[in-house]
Amino acid sequence: MTNHPLDGSSNGSVDPIGSTDPITAGTAAPPRVTLPDRGIHDTSPAASWTDGFLTGNGEHGAVLHGVPTLEKVVLNHHRLVLPNGTRTLEPPVLSGRLDGVRDKALAGDYAGANRDFASGWSLHWTQTYHPAYELLISTPGMTTVDDYTRTTDYRTGEVTSSWTDEYGTWTRRAFVSRTDNVIVHELIPAPGRTVDTTLSVNTALDGVPGTVGFTTRATVSDGDGYLNLRGTYPAGQGAFGYEGVTRVAATGANSSVTVSGSTIVVSRAARVLLLTKLDRYESATAWDSEPLHAQLAATGTDYAALRSAHTALHTELYDRSRLDLDVPDADRGLSVSELIARQNADRDVIDLALLERLYDSGRYLFLSSSGVLPPRLTGIWTGSWNGAWADDLTTDANINLQVAGANILDTTEVMKGYFDLVLGQLADWRTNAAHLYGARGFLAPSRTDGEYGHMLHFDNDSFPGHCWTGGADWLLYPMLEYYEVTGDSEFHRSKLAPALMELALFYEDFLTRSDANGKAVFVPSFSMENAPGNTGVCLSVNATGDIMAGRHALQAAVDAANALGVEQGSGQGVSRWTALLAKLPDYRVNSDGALAEWSWPTLTDHYDHRHVQHLYGAWPLHEINPEEQPALVGPALKALEKRGDQNISAHGSLHRALAAARLKDGGKVYDNLRKIIGNNMLFRSLMTSHNPDLDIYNADAANALPAVLAEALIYSRPGVLEVLPALPDQLAQGTITGVRTRGGIRVHNFSWDLSARAATLSVTSAVDQTVTLISCRGMTSVTTSATVAASPLGTHARKMSLAAGQRTDITVSLPTG
Repeated sequence: MTNHPLDGSSNGSVDPIGSTDPITAGTAAPPRVTLPDRGIHDTSPAASWTDGFLTGNGEHGAVLHGVPTLEKVVLNHHRLVLPNGTRTLEPPVLSGRLDGVRDKALAGDYAGANRDFASGWSLHWTQTYHPAYELLISTPGMTTVDDYTRTTDYRTGEVTSSWTDEYGTWTRRAFVSRTDNVIVHELIPAPGRTVDTTLSVNTALDGVPGTVGFTTRATVSDGDGYLNLRGTYPAGQGAFGYEGVTRVAATGANSSVTVSGSTIVVSRAARVLLLTKLDRYESATAWDSEPLHAQLAATGTDYAALRSAHTALHTELYDRSRLDLDVPDADRGLSVSELIARQNADRDVIDLALLERLYDSGRYLFLSSSGVLPPRLTGIWTGSWNGAWADDLTTDANINLQVAGANILDTTEVMKGYFDLVLGQLADWRTNAAHLYGARGFLAPSRTDGEYGHMLHFDNDSFPGHCWTGGADWLLYPMLEYYEVTGDSEFHRSKLAPALMELALFYEDFLTRSDANGKAVFVPSFSMENAPGNTGVCLSVNATGDIMAGRHALQAAVDAANALGVEQGSGQGVSRWTALLAKLPDYRVNSDGALAEWSWPTLTDHYDHRHVQHLYGAWPLHEINPEEQPALVGPALKALEKRGDQNISAHGSLHRALAAARLKDGGKVYDNLRKIIGNNMLFRSLMTSHNPDLDIYNADAANALPAVLAEALIYSRPGVLEVLPALPDQLAQGTITGVRTRGGIRVHNFSWDLSARAATLSVTSAVDQTVTLISCRGMTSVTTSATVAASPLGTHARKMSLAAGQRTDITVSLPTG
């Protein structure tokens, strides 16, 4: 296609750039480009979808990449998973084997116990998340491209690319609307020119299975084009299929939209608006009525109006929190390629401009991939049908890391997808507990694709996932944190508390064996995904993380019952659960002085492993802390110190960093962040990789990093507010806004300056309360209008009375050194 001027005359002969022609990155964005206040930019296109810029609304997602002659948009929908027959599959009934399995494990025959428990069962993977397809925007007649720049504006969710030729600036801009639930994409020509392009569908994406059938249709109705892709899944495995529809609306007196085979051809358009929706269907007739066509036909075509409605929601949500590390303005103007290159040139020191940008990008990517479901392993974006670990929702570590900042960084609304996922699968968790353990209550799976919560991912070889009894507490904890942050009593009364109390029933039925000292024994047990050093078998006894989960679950049930005034009296839940708590085994400190991963005397540690489930009591729980359990802080830190990095996986480093923050070790926080930021794990969208050197596209680090920084700056639990608990020395000055505490306090802003020996914060409590204000660095004085008194903890703490709804400014003077 050629690019026509508005008067219809020819462009003349020009040398177009092809999809493989290089566009080199400049040192700075051209002056015509207004860089976003919070966002990223680059001065060369993305050659691969993995470097594409990202936008999403928690249901739909889009990855924009390619060059101006052939722009590409990978289209994603959070619920697109490839059926594999597991959706209706239930775990086998193995509870009859349990006594024999326990006997063998307690006798030290772990291999035999592991072999017997799941004998005859094969591990089943979740349904793989997949892209819908790639929308291609072909403009082969595009003139030579100069000053190419692409941006992502985090405050609006808008991705823009632009370039110039002899006629002026050509622009593409796109976002995914939170209000209209549609992908909006506008093509704007240079002044006096027109858009002339062909739109088509590409289904030949990496790993696409031959068992999925595709049909592409192109039609025109009332002057607008409709490009429709339908995918049909293998029959009898689950859902029937999915489709995507793009409405093509062109403006301009001489514009035309026509069909050529299975493509839409736009000619002489002053502007082009593309509106795209996707959906997944259970039956072969669901798309016959063309529901997406109808929805798109009813959607307005004014880009500015659509964007305004969207940003009214998105911008307010995104702007709630910000991190300022006192970075020079010049560094804030660097392109993402320049920031990454500068970091890769000095891998031992974290580039603070990049770290500040990663805080912004992490919050953006989390918000954009959280909606109908929480983020998957890749957030909401993928260009491949064969992503690692099915690109699912991995529940034994990854999902909780990705949502770690959601509550404390004031984005509680988007946790609805997480809550709906967990609460919607409780029936499956009951089935797991009943079939595998003959127990009431819940047993959560180690992974889910969002459609079911059955425990299917286990075998009798290397992965006894069904022995991980701590999963339900691990997955319910973010909901308890939400309640502590928001005080949402109705949510607690009607949804959370019943689940917490029902979980306690599992432990009543599961903890039937006792050791020689009368303590309950967790058998079988699994410290996710590790095996003791002296057995090499993952099935074990008394995995410390499982004990921590059981202790927390029982206490949470007692607290929930007491809050609601139920399960009271002799023989009732509170009495039973309190008695069971007293029987739980103590944790073990090994000969290295480290908190042992297995609290069973004959099992030895295996340090070189990515997971750190035995630090569950430090993060996200609050069991191990200097005020209440000081004797465990040192062993927990020793466990961190001894832990190897194995493959330097992002989730492993993040989990270590979060635990280090809770254990007040800023050095370990910094070192673990550096393992990610300094190991070439950043794509040009600031999406992260799972392993060093951009190995495996993965959102764990991207989405979790803001939480790590927030936890290093402000720690809270009900009744406690701590400033600078684990500040790395390299972050000597800065400000963070929009933090919420577990205890109903909003920290509007918090600033620190180590050279000035001062930390200042402005807070508002939702209720009248007295909190303990702590600075483990020490306090020489506290200046505030609130009533302050000495704390029994010592001079590094104060008791402070906060009045409900009253904004209070506090200045903490820090000691020298």
